[in-house]
Amino acid sequence: MTPGPRGGDRATLAYATIIRNRTLAALPGPPTAADVQRMVDEIHACAPQQTRFKCWRLAHGWTVEEAIEHFHAMCDRHGVKRRGLSERSWREWEAGARPDRDYTDLLCRLFETGPVQLGFAQDYTPEGLRAAAAPPVLDLIAAAADEAGSHAELAEASELGSGALERLRTQVIWVGKRYVSEAPLPLFVEMRELQERTRRALEKRIHPGQARELYFLTGALCGLMANVSMDMDRRIPADTLARAAWTYGKVAGHAALMGWARGMQSSVALWDRRHGDAARYAEEGLTHLRTGSGATRLHMLRARAYAMQGRAADAAEALARAADARAGGTDELHDEIAGEFAFQPAKERYYAAVTHLHLGDPALAVSSARESLRLYAAGEPENRSYGCESMASAHLVIAHLMEGDAEGAEEAMAPVLALPPDRRIGSLGATLRTGRALVAARPDGERLARRIEGFCAAGLPQQARHAISERNR
Repeated sequence: MTPGPRGGDRATLAYATIIRNRTLAALPGPPTAADVQRMVDEIHACAPQQTRFKCWRLAHGWTVEEAIEHFHAMCDRHGVKRRGLSERSWREWEAGARPDRDYTDLLCRLFETGPVQLGFAQDYTPEGLRAAAAPPVLDLIAAAADEAGSHAELAEASELGSGALERLRTQVIWVGKRYVSEAPLPLFVEMRELQERTRRALEKRIHPGQARELYFLTGALCGLMANVSMDMDRRIPADTLARAAWTYGKVAGHAALMGWARGMQSSVALWDRRHGDAARYAEEGLTHLRTGSGATRLHMLRARAYAMQGRAADAAEALARAADARAGGTDELHDEIAGEFAFQPAKERYYAAVTHLHLGDPALAVSSARESLRLYAAGEPENRSYGCESMASAHLVIAHLMEGDAEGAEEAMAPVLALPPDRRIGSLGATLRTGRALVAARPDGERLARRIEGFCAAGLPQQARHAISERNR
């Protein structure tokens, strides 16, 4: 009897099925080799613990038995003598074993690719010389954004709803807490599945109180998915999802969610260099959230927007208001659910470092960034957002370079370089490219410049040409 798939295998199969079905639905005919390669890249990005060889089979939608049948049929087509390929051998290759040279050649023929792409060989071409593959179009994110936006419009005019089961609420909270420490794209699949469940529940006959809870949970998931969209440099879907989160918050009467969603739109606008819009969204968010850590976040976004406009006095006022707002109370979203929605003092100091850099004060930026890193190191492990911690380090690099301190920049760069590739969010690359420009003219800066250049060349596997925006807004 063939054993059933384990939990991790089931999740991988679910990712692969979603990616394959979505890709095939968008194609006018059978997938080309390039289409399959893109599916392989996306599947492997969602499940990096799986071998690339296994991802090729999943991209074709085959079981192991079907893959072996296709292998033998390929041998017959090419006039190659059949080999005694067994299911056990195939599974060993998928687990990381490497086939011999003859089998490798035949498997490359089967999948119409090379041994490097199958994971059976290493590519030693220097990073800077590798041809960057065209990034896959993340229609999964865009489709989810459109669905959320459309459903939010219907929800705004409808009082239909469904009860929020305690287990569903717990799952939403847990995925938000995991977001600060796990790679974003696999979590997006879980978020979308949870959102499908909340939307289906909203179509049932339910108590009004349960409807409000479900609208809130659906909006919170929109907010988390907006974060993932920003991580994938998909700003239009991010803005659409943030607007949907605001609408769900309005229907639910949840002021904290409405304020948080306006903050997300402010963050999107900051990365789009729409500084006036960024300030306006943050100011509108403060009409819903006047005190607490959520208000502190909005004041800090105001400060960044004003600093980027050169409005030093307004930025200083926003920084002072942020410090006062935190003591004003707590709310369900930012302080009880927390996770990705939290705005801890460590993140506040990181935002302050960015603001001081834009105000042209590297000394205060150094002080704020160091304080942020100290607070993260001393805090609870579940509150250590690797994205914000890394961004604090990256801005510390820039501040040291602005002060002419190459040694301090090297030291600050060390924890950033230690990040694994699937944690190297694109905003780090965008920030460090500024450092690359600052260090280029220094006679002693060649080594650091090379390290920055090498880091920027190795982003998330499926996003080699996409700058990924700020992870924790």
